Amino acid sequence: MRPVLLALGPWDYSALPVIFVVLFATMLAWQWAEWRYGQGGKLNAARVAITALPAALLSLFFLWGVNKVAPLEIKAWGTMLVVAFTAGGYLISQRADPKVIKPAEAVDLALYCLIGAVIGARVIFVALDWGSYAGHPAKLLNVWEGGLSFHGGLIGAFLAGILFSRRRHKVFWAVADETTPSIALGYSFARIGCFLNGCCHGNPCTLPWAVRFPYSDMPNALVHPTQLYALVTTATIFVILSELRGKMRRPGHLFMIYLMLYSVERFLIEFTRAGATGKYVVAGFWMTEGQLASLGIILVAAIAMALTWKRPPASSVPEEALAAPEPKRSRGKKH
Repeated sequence: MRPVLLALGPWDYSALPVIFVVLFATMLAWQWAEWRYGQGGKLNAARVAITALPAALLSLFFLWGVNKVAPLEIKAWGTMLVVAFTAGGYLISQRADPKVIKPAEAVDLALYCLIGAVIGARVIFVALDWGSYAGHPAKLLNVWEGGLSFHGGLIGAFLAGILFSRRRHKVFWAVADETTPSIALGYSFARIGCFLNGCCHGNPCTLPWAVRFPYSDMPNALVHPTQLYALVTTATIFVILSELRGKMRRPGHLFMIYLMLYSVERFLIEFTRAGATGKYVVAGFWMTEGQLASLGIILVAAIAMALTWKRPPASSVPEEALAAPEPKRSRGKKH
């Protein structure tokens, strides 16, 4: 496979104009996006000219930084993680109900969830595979090498979404439903990164589509390409969620449907998967840690849907209820 997509540097200063143009164009694109969605004011000539100074400084810093650690390797897994959240954020900005989340807020929500997901995913993965990290503490933060737990990432993104909703005075479950298809889409892209990186692979097999990952922990074995299994099934889940969006009875039910669909997929794929979550709960027991977690999520999501099913349907909820009320301010006593 290809865990490193590109190696940058070392460069001489003749590369500086190229770096400047790339960064300048990136900043202009960001400004255009802010202007396009009405958050950045007018896009005038003065603002464009001011962009040149930070672009020049960043160009020098980037050139120095690359040459300092050259060659700078662009990892496949990290790149696809960024692509995943970018695609998810773009989908939210284009399809989400603006009464629930405005297009310009999609970027902020994606950043919240990205940070929360990476932290949560790494913490859970390291906890499940502590024996591999106990003697190598320097590897604890090497997230670019892979080694993230989806369940941990889901918990981290879930908490980040709650924080975002509270800070923006929104109803979390309404936000969750609007972003649910994007979660499935982003996960599909992330699995491409896993396939290129050689992580999250399956057990040895003799099937015609078995794959060898030279840079993995099983470099000489032909194994299940479980990353591709997950890619196909999650893409299918994305299509299903897109069709169901806006048709569920209560806010939060679409998110619960996603949790159950993903957990069924994960439960089945775990039969072919190796790695930290592919370990059995106890020796001699047929269920892995990933399967146990999947069953727990299915049970919790099903109970949550059942308990809220008889409440008024989402369509009858007034629009003003989609945004959480502003906090009341205390008033001082008049004398």
